[in-house]
Amino acid sequence: MRRTNALLLALAAGCSTASQAPPDDLAFETALATQLPYDVGQVKAGEWVLYTVRVRGVSQADYYKWAAVGEEGGALWIENKRPAAPNPAPMIIKSRLDRSGKLLEQWIGEPGGAPAQVFPNPRRPSEPPPPRRDSAVAGLVTKEEPEPLTITGKTYECTKVTTILTYPDGRRSTMINWLAPGIPFSVMVGGKPRGGLVRRQIGRLTVELLDHGREARPELAIPPK
Repeated sequence: MRRTNALLLALAAGCSTASQAPPDDLAFETALATQLPYDVGQVKAGEWVLYTVRVRGVSQADYYKWAAVGEEGGALWIENKRPAAPNPAPMIIKSRLDRSGKLLEQWIGEPGGAPAQVFPNPRRPSEPPPPRRDSAVAGLVTKEEPEPLTITGKTYECTKVTTILTYPDGRRSTMINWLAPGIPFSVMVGGKPRGGLVRRQIGRLTVELLDHGREARPELAIPPK
């Protein structure tokens, strides 16, 4: 997996709809919190995961979904459904990725709407692909340890991974991920699969698994070529 410039991701992602804080680094924290560094090689068509994202002190939650909605010529179509503030409707980023994680094609649009092609750009076909929003965040893994985690009455046998992140201005923060086998979109840590994300804590944000399954259906239709 390629590592992606976190600052560009933050600028691209913008603030979450649940984020009503002053214009500080909350957008940056949100961009980091809502990346999913999954290994495309392990994802199976039909798998999906749904997460709640909460900001400390804000009652409203946001929802983020990743779904493998089809396989084409050995590549996967992945839909990432996320808030699109200030619009009430969410946005879907639909990407076709080969099994190494290389972006082959990408579209953006509202569920059921007419998508716009982002990559390859029809007007500038030689333009490089946009940064992967769900790529791994560059950071230093400082600790891995087993830790069971219970969410909504279900206990997951997790690996707790603590990572130190460095912000553009030199400040540092800690991100903690709880990863469990059997959860789709398995995350790689140190070159080894650790299972899918169950919970993440970073700054004022908490990301938590709400549901997952293996019967994903596309929500954004690509126009015929």
